[in-house]
Amino acid sequence: MSANQSADWASVIRKTEALLRLKSFPVGIKLLEREEDLAQNRWARRPAGKTTLCQLISQARTFDWTVGATAGDFPPGMCASIIGLADPPEQVMDGTFRSLVWCRTKEDARKCEESIPRIPSGKYRAVLLAPQVYGPFEPDLVLIYGNAAQMILIINALQFENYQRMQFFCVGESSCSDAIAQCYLTGRPSLAIPCFGERRYGHAQDDELVIGLPPADVIRVEKNLEELYARGVQYPIPPLGSQCDPLQGMPPGYLDLASGSEIEGLGFPRRKITRW
Repeated sequence: MSANQSADWASVIRKTEALLRLKSFPVGIKLLEREEDLAQNRWARRPAGKTTLCQLISQARTFDWTVGATAGDFPPGMCASIIGLADPPEQVMDGTFRSLVWCRTKEDARKCEESIPRIPSGKYRAVLLAPQVYGPFEPDLVLIYGNAAQMILIINALQFENYQRMQFFCVGESSCSDAIAQCYLTGRPSLAIPCFGERRYGHAQDDELVIGLPPADVIRVEKNLEELYARGVQYPIPPLGSQCDPLQGMPPGYLDLASGSEIEGLGFPRRKITRW
């Protein structure tokens, strides 16, 4: 998808939700260069007090809200610097802040802070989040939450064409940087484990992971999930007993390979999708 094209987000997201049976809305994130753009959005709810980024994500993905914030809406030294709305304070970068709980020494905490990916400050003044199904804007990235089985199917869809071995990162107590900043900075999918803070404030559940996707990859995932579904790869993944013959659960093409037959194609059974 080029910069001048707008996706049919309703179709893309609804199909993805159906194929993966997602429990919460995929969330579009848009970084704004002017605070006025946020103020002029009549749908955007602003925090009544201080907020965290994961609280805003939770409101968008579970309450079906459009929400927005500026640097002043976040506690000092936390979320604003991850998404480029402010510089991290000195007491954060020197390790003081994180050494209060998360690291034994300030030196360990300093190393942690230096490893955390952050969107450079200076360009953006506000952030807007919304369920992307409504196509409220062309997002900078989209967050999808799901369990491990749903995430591996997303990865399968990404690898279905133009295969590449994927690598993900974890800085510990800053899953927003792993999912959002890492995706933004690299332009590549970024899978993350929701951190303690996101579970406490953003209500991420014990079985959930999150992946940040560039817009073009969201579209690629939807297209390839549909192709995989047609080949019998679906969610939930149908279990076969641990004491059963595994060949009985494989597509016919694999049975032919296992028997040593010469085949021209794998002969995958094609499934018609009629749910949308």
